[in-house]
Amino acid sequence: MIIKKCILAASVLLMAALPMQAQAAVATGQINVTATTVATTALVTVAGPVAFGASFDTATAAATSSFSVTVSNTLPYSIAMDGGANFNVGTNKSFLKDVGGLNAREYILYQDVANTLIWGPAGTAVTGLTGTGIAQAYNVFGSLLAAPGTTGAVSDVVTITVTY
Repeated sequence: MIIKKCILAASVLLMAALPMQAQAAVATGQINVTATTVATTALVTVAGPVAFGASFDTATAAATSSFSVTVSNTLPYSIAMDGGANFNVGTNKSFLKDVGGLNAREYILYQDVANTLIWGPAGTAVTGLTGTGIAQAYNVFGSLLAAPGTTGAVSDVVTITVTY
C-alpha cells in the first residue's frame, strides 16, 4: 500500500512540475461577401435605311443614315459590316438587286462624308472602341454608282456586327 501511496504522490508531484498551458479566449465574427453579376450587353439601333430614292440609271446618287451602338460601360468593342446579301466576293463589290437578280446597281457605304473610309468587306472594322453604357452614334454615307440600262426597284440588306 505504501508503494501505491508513493506512486500516487510521485504522480501528483510530476503533474505539478509540468508547465501549465494558458488557455486563450476566442471571439469570432462574420462578414458578408456579396456581388451582383451584370451581363455584358451590346445593342445596335438603326435610324433608318440608306434610301437613294429614284435615280437615273446614268447618274450617281448619295444617301445617308446612321446607327447607334450601346455597349456596357468600359467594355471594349469593334464594329464591322458585311458586304450585304448581294456582295460579290470575286469583285469585292456590293450590289442592290431586283427580286429576280437581273438588275443590279453597285453601291458603297462609307464611314465619313468625304467618302474615304469604307464600311464593309472592302473597308476595315472600326476597332479600339470603348462602351459607355450610352448609345454612341455612327454615320453611314451611301454612294450609288451609275448603271446604264438598269431600271426598277433594287435593294440589299447589310449586317452590322458588334464584337465585344
